[in-house]
This record gives sequence, C-alpha cells and structure tokens, in this order.
Amino acid sequence: MNMRFRLLFSLAAVLMLAAWAAPTDPSDVKSDVPALFAFHDVIYPLWHNAWPNKDLALMKELAPQIREHMAELEKAKLPGILRDKQAKWDAGVQAMAAAVAKYEQAVAGGELQPSLDAAEELHARYEGLVRMVRPVMKELDAYHQVLYQVYHYQWPAKDLAALRASGAELAKACEVLQTAAVPKRFEAKTEALKAAFAALGAATAELNGALAGEDWKVIDTALETMHTRYQDVEKVFEK
Repeated sequence: MNMRFRLLFSLAAVLMLAAWAAPTDPSDVKSDVPALFAFHDVIYPLWHNAWPNKDLALMKELAPQIREHMAELEKAKLPGILRDKQAKWDAGVQAMAAAVAKYEQAVAGGELQPSLDAAEELHARYEGLVRMVRPVMKELDAYHQVLYQVYHYQWPAKDLAALRASGAELAKACEVLQTAAVPKRFEAKTEALKAAFAALGAATAELNGALAGEDWKVIDTALETMHTRYQDVEKVFEK
C-alpha cells in the first residue's frame, strides 16, 4: 500500500513539473491585446477626421462605437508575457474608461471645445495603453520572449536542458541587441540604453557560465541577476 502511494505521488510530481516546463500558448508570448488594437478602428477617424476638422456631429456619431470598444477593452486580458505590467494596465484602462465617460458627457452637451478637449484626452489615454503593450524594440522583444519562458516555466521546473537551450538563444538575442539602432524617440537615452544593454549582455554571459554547471545556488543567482538587468533596461525606456 505504501509503495503504491509513493508511486502515485511520484507520478503526480512528474506531471506537475512537466506542466510547469511545457511551452505556453503561442499567444502568451506575443505582446498583443486584440481589443486594444481593434479600438484603433474608431480612434483613427476621431483623431484624424473629427478632431482636426472640429466636426462635432462626427464625434457624436462615433460615441456609441467608442463605448462598445471600451466595453471590450475592459474585458480584455493581458498575455502572459505582459503579466508584470498588470497593475499599470489596470490603471490605464481605468483612466481610459474615465476619459470615455468624459467624452460622452461632452459630446452629449453639444459644446465644441469641451468635446475637442475630451477627444484629445481620450486619444492620449489610448496611446498610453498602446505604448505599454507594443514592444519598444523588436530586438528587445525577441529577448523578452525567451526570458518569459525561462523565468516563468523552465526555472520553476528546474529544467536544466531547456534552460541551457534558452541561455544560448538569449546570448544570440543579446548580440543583436548590442548593435541594434535605438528608436528615434529614445535617441536622447542612447548612452544609458547602450550601458543597460551591455549590463544585460554581461549578466546573460554569466548565466550561461552558471548553466554549464549544475550548482542550482549559482544558477538561481545568475537567473535572478539576468532578470533584474532586463528590468533595468525597461526602466531606462520608462524614465
């Protein structure tokens, strides 16, 4: 009886580790929120037609569509890769909902300037959510997609083989990142970003050195350091 219990317990443990180590749904590693980008279908005519032309009638016409998109956005879930941004996302969606309510009240009142001001705020809130979701650099996003698997699945499962394979992918992603062009809107931060990229590259190299062995204390420290250096890169963009 005890032997049977031990076998069942061991099987359960193996299945649990396999679940942790299993690849995520492909959508979980894409920085995409379909409801947010669908919202652009109404944001575009609002911002590029109604607002510059001071077309109050069009702003009123768009109001029901804006409300429908807002309802969908409030139900939207972030993919796993963006889970660290959940609190900021929730606050952004709440601010967007408040801007939609202000917009609806303004256009219902029929006064042009308050409606224009409300449309401008609504557009700004929308752009803030887009910037939160959309990767700032495709090269950094490539690194993050691997990091997500490492940090949330392979490391908890202590899957050394998978970690070693991912470590090699992270090293290649770092090489590309070191020579990538900084987006124009972040040119003023080029020096700080290059320093942060270099620190991430060094931490990734240290991680691969740790993964060459089997000392989990050393590996754990290297993984946490690498994750922190990635967060440091994100902070430079956010400042």
